[in-house]
Amino acid sequence: MIEIKTIAVPIDFSEVAPIVAGWAKDIAKKIGAKLILINVVEDISAFDGISTDVKTLQELEKTLLEGAEEYMRSFLNKHFSDFANVKSVIVKGKVVEKIIQVAKENKADLIVIGTHGRKSLDKIIFGSVAEGIVKYSPIPVLTINPYRIKEK
Repeated sequence: MIEIKTIAVPIDFSEVAPIVAGWAKDIAKKIGAKLILINVVEDISAFDGISTDVKTLQELEKTLLEGAEEYMRSFLNKHFSDFANVKSVIVKGKVVEKIIQVAKENKADLIVIGTHGRKSLDKIIFGSVAEGIVKYSPIPVLTINPYRIKEK
């Protein structure tokens, strides 16, 4: 029988992130697993071609990382104060690749991801992260449509 000891949960801090994380937390509680919350800050190389200097892009990247750390602390305090078996990881790079990499490094047995997160321009620019995870992950993936599930 498959034993799930670690669940990776990509978090984008969108309005639906608490719903997806809540489901993952409930699953983890029921099966005694730990959670790894993953946030990926897009690498500044994604902005190649924008006419600005490197220093400005580096400052932007630093600001984005600091913002992600602050959001993650707040997210953990608000949604995981009742669950100690959670850790967070913030990395920079290509989102799908980094989520899979961090999940593998942390020996995740399952990835729980929302099918909808950030909207509009972000989706056009970055594509569907959930689709990329499902397509390329060697780890089983559970997708949750946060707009279609019933409230608990």
